[in-house]
Formats: sequence, structure tokens, C-alpha cells
Amino acid sequence: MKRFVILVTMAMVMALFTLPAFAGDSTAVKQHQYVGAKKCMMCHKKDNTYPTWEITKHAKAWESLKPEDQKNEKCVACHSTGKDATGALLIGIQCEVCHGPGADYMKMNIMKDKKLAMGNGLLMPDEKTCKKCHNENVPEQFRSKEAFDFAKMKAKGIHAIASATEIKTEVKPTEAKPTEGK
Repeated sequence: MKRFVILVTMAMVMALFTLPAFAGDSTAVKQHQYVGAKKCMMCHKKDNTYPTWEITKHAKAWESLKPEDQKNEKCVACHSTGKDATGALLIGIQCEVCHGPGADYMKMNIMKDKKLAMGNGLLMPDEKTCKKCHNENVPEQFRSKEAFDFAKMKAKGIHAIASATEIKTEVKPTEAKPTEGK
């Protein structure tokens, strides 16, 4: 009898330690948190990625919406990034729309290892990423005259990579100078 009690006790102790490992859905995907472009800027300002993104239409996507459209879920879905851990809406199409929520891959030691970064949520954008918004669901009055061409856009580049000098001297649309002879 003593032997039976010891065996049952041991089995119960082992069950206490092993059952939590099997609890829940083992196929669940970890939900990564958005951190916002300002966090990305800390490292990507030096390599000119952030400043060149900052002047793109994607960065200014929220500003292109009318105030009433900023309350329309369909518009917000493609003109914002998502919500950060505090619940704040990250406006504009920021880095993480294309590269995935960055809370788990933003540390330098992770970013230096592409495989590790991808294991922590970093995405390499592809045509499917772009077509979440660049598709036939865009209201006709806002559609581009040309169909979305991923290969063409990829070749052009999303960050509008330019030298730091070009960025500093770029003429903003509101400051556009009249052309001579017109």
C-alpha cells in the first residue's frame, strides 16, 4: 500500500509539471506588438531608410484622408498601421505595415541576425503584402489610373532612397517654385 501511495504521489507531481506544457492551442501564432516608426527611426535614420520613407505617400497616407474618412474603418485599415501596446493608433503606413510588428525583433542583437529577426516577427514584404490595400476594393475615385504592378513598384523602391543631401534640399509641394517660362 505504501508503494502505491508513493507511485500515485509521484505521478501527480509529474502531471503538475508536464500538463501546462500541453495546455492551450499549440498551433497558436504569437501576436507581436506594434511599436511605431519612431522606434524604427532610432537605428534606421543612420542608414537613410527612415528619412526616405518619411517623404513618401505611404508615410503621409493618413493626411490624405478627409476627417470623416478617418472614422471609416475601411479607410483606417489601409491608411494606418495598427495600434501599439497602449492602444494608440499609429497613423500613416509605417514600417511595420510591411515589415511586421517590431516589438520582438527591434533589438539590435536580433536585427543583426535575419533568421532570428524573422523568427521574432520580421516580415519581408511581397506582392501579397502590398495587395492587402492596393487592390480592387479601393473606391474607384481613389484608384490609380494604372493597375498595381508589384514588380514595377519593387524596382522603384518604397523608401525613395536618396542621399541625405537630396532629402534636405527637396522642395515640398507647398513650397513649389513656379517653373520658368510658364
